[in-house]
Amino acid sequence: MKNILYDLRKGKGMTQEEISKLLNLDRANYSRLENKKTSSISLETLNKVSNIYNVSIDYLLKNNKDYPAKTGFKIPVLGSIPAGIPIEAIEDIIDYEEISESYASSGEYFGLKVKGTSMQPRIMNGDVVIVRRQDSAETGDVCVVMVNGYEATLKAIKRTEDGITLIPYNTQFKEMFYSNQDIEELPVRVVGKVIELRGKF
Repeated sequence: MKNILYDLRKGKGMTQEEISKLLNLDRANYSRLENKKTSSISLETLNKVSNIYNVSIDYLLKNNKDYPAKTGFKIPVLGSIPAGIPIEAIEDIIDYEEISESYASSGEYFGLKVKGTSMQPRIMNGDVVIVRRQDSAETGDVCVVMVNGYEATLKAIKRTEDGITLIPYNTQFKEMFYSNQDIEELPVRVVGKVIELRGKF
């Protein structure tokens, strides 16, 4: 990403050392990135770059013709999402997955390793789901939902005027209904929407 990163940094009047500190990279790694000696950039770093220069990820990618179009962007795969802890602060990173450029330019993503059998047979224990961070969902969406006091749960969503129902695919598990009052007081919070399933063998 030589040209665009160089031009943006110079336009802001900053040194490589100053930018590398903001990106939490050592200067040597940042220099390799700016001088196109590496084509690997994580989604986390790409998001930080867009925030520093107040430009979109789409702008960064489209204005860098040398950047490989098929290069993926790494996102962390979490083993769990404990209640009350922001996703960016979770240290339980067990792996990394790559997402496409189109995904990377459309929002923030993370992976979650599925535990349990409540979403079988569609989603199996040990599978990884790719999740787009968002706090809203429509009926039929499969979402990561936080019910305060518990780890996040993976369920299909059904919305009604009275509240929200979390629906497992496995009929041996019960649906969980939360009234509008429950949603406010517990609270019940959508963390993200599942946009892709990656099965493991």
